[in-house]
Amino acid sequence: MQRVVELVARLSAACHSRVSFRAMTEAASATLVGLYPEASVVIFERDEAAGTVRAVAGARIPRTWSMRAVALSDVPLVARAFATPDRVLQSGGLHREPTAGDDPVSVGSLRVICGAIPDPVKPVYAILFFAPPSAEEAEEHRAAIDIARRMLAGSAASVGASAERLKTLAAIHAAKREWELTADALPEVVGLIDRRHRVIRVNRALERWALGNVQGALRRELHQVLHTHCEDPHCALSASLAGALAALEHEESASFEILDEASQRDLVVQLRRAAEDPREAPDARAYAAFVVNDVTSLRRIERELKTLNQALEERVEERTTELTATNRQLRTEVARRGEVERDLLASQRELEGLSHRLMSTQEEERQRIAQDLHDSIGQSLGAVKYSLERAQVLVRRLETTEAVALIETTVQRIQRVMTDVRSISMNLRPAVLDDLGTASAIRFLCREWHDVYTDIAIETDIEVDDQEVPNALGTHVFRAVQESLNNVARHANAHRVQVSMRIVDGCLTVDVRDDGTGFALSGDVRRLVDRPDLRGLRGLRERAARAGGRCDVSSAPGRGTTVHLEWPITGMAAARDANAQLN
Repeated sequence: MQRVVELVARLSAACHSRVSFRAMTEAASATLVGLYPEASVVIFERDEAAGTVRAVAGARIPRTWSMRAVALSDVPLVARAFATPDRVLQSGGLHREPTAGDDPVSVGSLRVICGAIPDPVKPVYAILFFAPPSAEEAEEHRAAIDIARRMLAGSAASVGASAERLKTLAAIHAAKREWELTADALPEVVGLIDRRHRVIRVNRALERWALGNVQGALRRELHQVLHTHCEDPHCALSASLAGALAALEHEESASFEILDEASQRDLVVQLRRAAEDPREAPDARAYAAFVVNDVTSLRRIERELKTLNQALEERVEERTTELTATNRQLRTEVARRGEVERDLLASQRELEGLSHRLMSTQEEERQRIAQDLHDSIGQSLGAVKYSLERAQVLVRRLETTEAVALIETTVQRIQRVMTDVRSISMNLRPAVLDDLGTASAIRFLCREWHDVYTDIAIETDIEVDDQEVPNALGTHVFRAVQESLNNVARHANAHRVQVSMRIVDGCLTVDVRDDGTGFALSGDVRRLVDRPDLRGLRGLRERAARAGGRCDVSSAPGRGTTVHLEWPITGMAAARDANAQLN
């Protein structure tokens, strides 16, 4: 459409500046080829008496065609155009081969358009246009030829005989009217401006845009036509128009796009000079053609698409973040489950080791008790039996003095047996727990231990009363302290040991610290199954766990060892009080 508007502008200037019809046809041919570089244009003149036509003007045609007369029947499309001068004919069947010495004209398959130049009496001239076929430009080619032939018709009549003056003017008026109707049907605002940038032609799209009427727009500047009541000295449309018109002084065309705040439209404004060179038409009124296109719908769709794309990108980014977080959680869960599985396998091995150790310990304990009963109780009871039998014999012999002495010795042996029985019983179940309580039993244990290991100083810091320790924990606490002290005696090579016992935040805590040689403790104690020197520590941990507590061991070479034992007693105390109230 832009090239059609430019064609009108150029043909107007060319027809105004040329005197002869031949010059007009040459200018029209050059203008068409200039707008469509791959096309060729031929103007034919008919000799009705001879039945021939010849090429009198054109652009990009073979030299052999110029002024050459051919029979009208040899060019059937031209003959049909003369027969139907009110129509523009089209044919796509021409195929042209290159020839030696020929001008550079398009070859191959060509689309041919032909139309007679209207004449009030009978058409004499016809315009032939051929170019490579293009589906996008087919209608534009046809419209261009139609406009060219009608404008040439008016120019031909104006230079013709005066007798046909009225008919010529009528043809010009008809051609002008047809062009105005065509231009008025366009959705874009199309028109011409003069050198003072005032509108001299405009189509009725102006009225459909609610910018006033056509008559009111004439002789007004283009900015005033598009902005009827604009008083803004910094109007963006006015500045853009001024820049485009300034560029038009040096360029063939200029264009810009703007979001017009006044009309709330996205406008594309295109300007093109009406003459190829203003010096060729110094008196021409038309300086430039303009096309104002409303692309609001297109830009709105583009903005909506941009918004949708942005929303989609944000959604994709959000979803990607969610998937990344989920994937990270899954990896964490897999790692956690792997750790749990390893812990389960370690626990399984631990349970197997504990089961074996429990059976071995149980058998060893039974063997020890049996050995103690045999070596101590058994032998002592055997000696007592023998002494009593001997005393019985002495009594029968009336050797009373010897019998009494033997019985006294036997009584002392029985007393020692009772002491041995209490010792064995103490190892199985400390009676001091039942007699004194847990805190007092720990103090008693520490004194007895120091009586045995006199070279190791022991300090006690027990800030707990007997009644504060639940009975269910008594044995576990006693045995744990006993095992810890035995470990110090066997392995620590210590000079001092401290035993402390407190209640902190509802938990009974027991600490056994020594200043011995210590050891390197790496990893969890429960996994060191094969180290004999740590089996005592494992026993402490197991005993604490059975009572719902925990055991932590810290040690380093040369820095001694600390065993920290802890049991929660808040729930146990509450259960004990509830049981006391029920009873």
